[in-house]
Formats: sequence, C-alpha cells, structure tokens
Amino acid sequence: MELSYWESRWRKNKIGFHMPDGYLALEKHLKTLTFPQDGTVLVPLCGKSVDLITLSKYFGKVMGVEFSEKAILEFFREQNLEYSVSTFANFKIYTSGIFELWCGDFMKLPAHKIKPVDLIYDKAALVALPENRRGGYMEKLLSLTSDHTDILLHHFIYAQNEMPGPPFSVPDDELMHYIGSDYQTKILEENRIDINRFKKFQKRGLKSGLMERFILFTSKS
Repeated sequence: MELSYWESRWRKNKIGFHMPDGYLALEKHLKTLTFPQDGTVLVPLCGKSVDLITLSKYFGKVMGVEFSEKAILEFFREQNLEYSVSTFANFKIYTSGIFELWCGDFMKLPAHKIKPVDLIYDKAALVALPENRRGGYMEKLLSLTSDHTDILLHHFIYAQNEMPGPPFSVPDDELMHYIGSDYQTKILEENRIDINRFKKFQKRGLKSGLMERFILFTSKS
C-alpha cells in the first residue's frame, strides 16, 4: 500500500486497525523479558497506539515512526502530553519526555541518527504491507538492529486467496526468509481467531479462519 493510502485512512478516520486498548498480550510478555533499565524500543508504523504507553513502563526511551502527523498529534492529545517539535531531513520529530515520535517515511529513517535499540516492536506493521513491499521493509528494519536487538512481531496467517489485505497474510517460510538464521525464534502467542468476531473480514471473503502469532526473535550474537 502506498503511504497516501494510510494517510487517507487517518484523515478520514477509517482506522479500524487501531486498538483503543492496545495489544493486551504485550505487557503480559514484557513482564517475563529482561531489557536494560534505560533501554530503547523502536516502534515502526506506530500510529497513536497506547502500546507506546505500555512500553514506557519498561524502557527509558520509546521511539516511534509514523507517516501520519494526525496520528502523532492525536497520541499526544489523548495522552495529555505536551511536546516539542524539531526537524531532521524530511522528518518532524515530536518529543515529550521519553517519547520521541518521528513523522515521516519509515523507509527513509536515517540509521546514522538512531542510537542502537534494544527492542523493535512490530505490531501488525509487516502485515500492513503487500508482498512486494515486505522485503524492503524488513531489510530496513534489520538495518536498525545491533547484535543485542530483539524483535517482537505480531502477524497473521490466513488463506490470502480468500481475502485481499490489509492485513496481509505472512506465511512462516516468508517470515523466516526475512529473519534468516541469526535469531532464535520463540512463539509467545498463537491463537486461532473465530472469524465470526470479524464480520468485516467475512464480508471481504475470509472463510477458512485466521491465525495470529506473537513472536520473539532473539539475536544469537
């Protein structure tokens, strides 16, 4: 999907993908993991997710990247946070305490300006992209890692021929092709979702079910 598509969704407030209560499994598993007290987490395509607030309990810096300025402004307004604004290249950077949200194209995020991160949290960002865009996204994401960066990734698997994305289905073999052999893989959550809960997916053609997974990739280095 082009960036203009997502910008239009935010502008028209067609944001059914936004989870007002956040992803509840996130904190459940963060409690079991260990990160540096002053560590940094990076959230690509972060929107206005309240997961950013959850992450702030466990990290000294929460960095998000989002193309829609409307989404970023709504995050700060809904969380009652004051912010300052600076610029770098084609990005506007909104800062409030430990939060630093970069407004711009994730694919153009300047790696040399980003300090090493301890965790990358991909909450349904990969599955927002069609297959011909996912490889480039994952290459960019992995370019921002170091030998101590873990990745938390939430994604879906379903019969792609039954329903057009987004969200798109990302099968295991494709995901492992991106990640390669440099990471240990641990499935934290694996749930078969009752599609009767998602009438909009049924209307779009989904019949055979939907699997969601929450996976931790830990660097072997």
